[in-house]
Amino acid sequence: MRKTRWFSLGWAAAALAAVLVLGLAGVAVAQTDVTTARLSGTVRDPDGAVVPGATIEVKSRETGRVVQTQVDGKGFYRVIDLPIGSYDVSCTLSGFRTVTRTGVRLMLGSALTLDFTLQLEGKAEAITVTSEVPMVEVASTSASTTIQTEQLQQLPIQGRNFSNLVLAMPETTTSNERGYMSISGQRGINTSIVVDGVDDNNPFFGGALGQAENRAPLQISQESIKEFQVITNGASVELGHTGGGIVNVITKSGTNQFKGSAFYYEQPQSMLAKRADGTSLPDQNKKQYGFSLGGPLVKDKLFFFVAYDQQKQSTNFPILPSGYDPAVAAKYPYFKSDTNFNQTNDGRVLFGRVDYQMTNAQRLTARTNYADYTGDNGTSSASYNATGHNGIERMLLRSTVASYSGTFGNNWLEDGNVQWAIEDTPRLAKNNQYPEIQVFSGGADFGGVSFLPISPTQVQRKTLGDSLTYLYKDHVIKGGFEYNDTSVNQIFKGNWRGVYIFPNQAAFLAGQWTQFRQFGGLHGLTADQAGQVKFSQKELALFLQDQWFITPNLTGSLGVRWEKLDNPNAPILNPDVINPDGSRSLNGHIPDTNNQWSPRFGLTWSPGDKATTVLRLSAGRFWARTPGLLFSQLYSSNGLQGTQYNISTKAGVAPTDPLSPGWGAAFDPTILSPIDFSHIPNPTGLGVFTIASNFKNPYTDRVTFGFDQQIFKDTAINIDVTYAKGHQLERLTDLNLQYATNPDGSPMLSPINGQPMFTGTSAAARPDHYYTSVREYVSDASSEYKALAMTLRRRFTERLFGFLAVTYSFDKDNDSNERNYSGPTLEDQYNIGKNWAYSVRDQRWKIGLNTVWNTPWWGLSVSGVYYYNTGSPFTPYTTTDANKDGNFTDRPTVNGVHIGRDSYRYPDSSGLNLRLQKSFNVGPGRVGVIVECFNCSNNANWSVSSTTWGDGQTPLSNFNKATIPTSFVRTFQLALRYDF
Repeated sequence: MRKTRWFSLGWAAAALAAVLVLGLAGVAVAQTDVTTARLSGTVRDPDGAVVPGATIEVKSRETGRVVQTQVDGKGFYRVIDLPIGSYDVSCTLSGFRTVTRTGVRLMLGSALTLDFTLQLEGKAEAITVTSEVPMVEVASTSASTTIQTEQLQQLPIQGRNFSNLVLAMPETTTSNERGYMSISGQRGINTSIVVDGVDDNNPFFGGALGQAENRAPLQISQESIKEFQVITNGASVELGHTGGGIVNVITKSGTNQFKGSAFYYEQPQSMLAKRADGTSLPDQNKKQYGFSLGGPLVKDKLFFFVAYDQQKQSTNFPILPSGYDPAVAAKYPYFKSDTNFNQTNDGRVLFGRVDYQMTNAQRLTARTNYADYTGDNGTSSASYNATGHNGIERMLLRSTVASYSGTFGNNWLEDGNVQWAIEDTPRLAKNNQYPEIQVFSGGADFGGVSFLPISPTQVQRKTLGDSLTYLYKDHVIKGGFEYNDTSVNQIFKGNWRGVYIFPNQAAFLAGQWTQFRQFGGLHGLTADQAGQVKFSQKELALFLQDQWFITPNLTGSLGVRWEKLDNPNAPILNPDVINPDGSRSLNGHIPDTNNQWSPRFGLTWSPGDKATTVLRLSAGRFWARTPGLLFSQLYSSNGLQGTQYNISTKAGVAPTDPLSPGWGAAFDPTILSPIDFSHIPNPTGLGVFTIASNFKNPYTDRVTFGFDQQIFKDTAINIDVTYAKGHQLERLTDLNLQYATNPDGSPMLSPINGQPMFTGTSAAARPDHYYTSVREYVSDASSEYKALAMTLRRRFTERLFGFLAVTYSFDKDNDSNERNYSGPTLEDQYNIGKNWAYSVRDQRWKIGLNTVWNTPWWGLSVSGVYYYNTGSPFTPYTTTDANKDGNFTDRPTVNGVHIGRDSYRYPDSSGLNLRLQKSFNVGPGRVGVIVECFNCSNNANWSVSSTTWGDGQTPLSNFNKATIPTSFVRTFQLALRYDF
């Protein structure tokens, strides 16, 4: 039996597994907390001898919570599970004066070392000093950067979207294909987003929940984020579903003081610069506004926080004259078009959180996040679309998380999380009455969009996690589990309405199409039924970890994570068995993954007694997750549930297919879905999808060596050297191709580039004549990443903060796709080795600088962000399908040398964003008048107009010409804030 039965027990099975693993926690082994911070240190007397038995008291300055612990026989103490914030820490022992360190700032994931030296008791009073938190952390083995509240509030961030600040961190970039964040050399879909300790990733599309594939402007309000952490390497085994890069977000909570904000931001059209080529951007209007409020419901006990954020944006795009041609309007009055269209990009976020401090040892938190997005005419901004040939993009996210944290006695701590998130992303049609009309040369697109509507598209995520921590001598032992139940329900029926393709406007007016295609259901299924994909996936992870404080200057961590993924049970085409007629049976399955083991190790050492130098080593394995969207093709494109019917004819020649819709004078574009699929026999020659029977999730093995050095009181430098090797990366291939041979049996080479050719793409030319393409998802691609990263940071003190990040890296792979389902991306998909080259993510140099200066004059503050990125690679392509595999991924051969993949680069890019704020007191708070400037120097940041080399020995005239300037021109944003 293929499937294991215990998963059918659902949540109860996960809980039982957790009990079992916690029972084995005596061998557990890892590092710092995901949502909180830790303190540790050594207590000594004036002579330097350790002082056992002292009491350490940690009191929150924000919520009044008090935590106490005893110093052990080695003079060592530790306090874990401290919510981020400001604390007063005191050390008390009879016979010695009490020492209190005030204003100790704990940041997300930090593991601070705070030592005490006690003076003998005399007439003097207790000693109270303002704490100077160490600039380097002796006990943390991960490589990460934390963005504090002050940076989020004071730096100029385009769109007030925190993810734009993530890209200012070392070893980060944006994936070209999907726009997702890529961290430390991994595909963007393999980056994990964690919010308040729970997985916030979209299991179907990839990326974060609420992004709507990067169409939605807001998924969580920046106003509700307290801090976030970008973990590039060395993440705890508590974190999974990633190739190694994690964005860890913690949201704000209320305190004993009422605090809040109100804000309004606007980008005036009159203050937009022109592009570098002198052209102007379309007229647009963008504004953001909202508020936040937090405080006590019951002092020291019950706290609340709420935030609301809204964006309203509209852009007016012109339509080319071919889209509103009077001749078209006269012939087809229902396709009459305006001369422009208005596109909106509107979003709202409402966030709420309640924290209940039941006792000093018990905390309960509940928070909810609601986000929605509407993009009228948001499907496309192309100027060749006539009115109505567009869509309405929508997104609705509801996410609820509850967390519990409890301390039992002096040694036990439990943390639990539960989440339920639902994301709907319907894509609606502006026009459901007509088929799609595509007019090529000098034309436009009319009617409805072929693939719309896509509705429903609903993704659900249910998460349950729990961990138990035990403090034993010099060890912090932690074990736990995470269970995820994710599901999707989507109807995607591309080309269901029918698509007519005309070579030019004259042919359109004459009704003489050359191609027609329509999707429909087979065996009595409707198009909706044929296009529906509905399945669920279940995941269980168990982890064990230990942080061992070997000496005050030496800390080790060791951990292991085990994961299981239960994929859908519904049958798919079997890739391994071909029936006598060439067909494949519907008895294959998506492979489950039962044993994903992730061992991880970390070590930190601080030579000397001052703790100003730290050496770090971390190594481990990180398993990522395959987005469910790839699996949807296995059900909707198997040649049995539904199919696309294609009809082609030569220009000016009427089609002969008996199912052809009207042509010439009989052409009638008011008929929707003209082909009746009940008249279609069992079709052959179809393109289908399947998946390799040995398909596996990708994983990355990575090792990082780091060096931290405090160089001034408030300034430190960090250098990390990273090596990461990615394995089992997904790619798409075609099973139904064969190399062409000459009459003498030698390989037939392309006359265009001299590379091996295939026999062709028609069913008759394929080895299996029953199909055309048999596209198969395989997991044999790989990657390699090497990086040297340096950060120089000055913390917020004495009015000045600064952060400089420089990354020098090499990123190679043999396939860079991000959940691609349109077709293979390799030139020769049967020879993956010759595609090894720089990946599209490769970025030789990346420099980011951000700084804040709160001047002593007139309430003025100045901040800025500067970035410089070397260009990413691109591949030169031939004009034609040189090897006849049906994919236009062929590269030219010049002077006998076959040009390599990703051998050219886009131009470098850079920019400077600035912010000037004037603040003054009003009532209980301060008003800020803000002017922000994005791309202040109006850098052109050119892009290449064409990556097509052509079929000759010399490139086409427009190849690799940097002629397209950025649309992110110099933009001023005016704002008004009130904070109290």
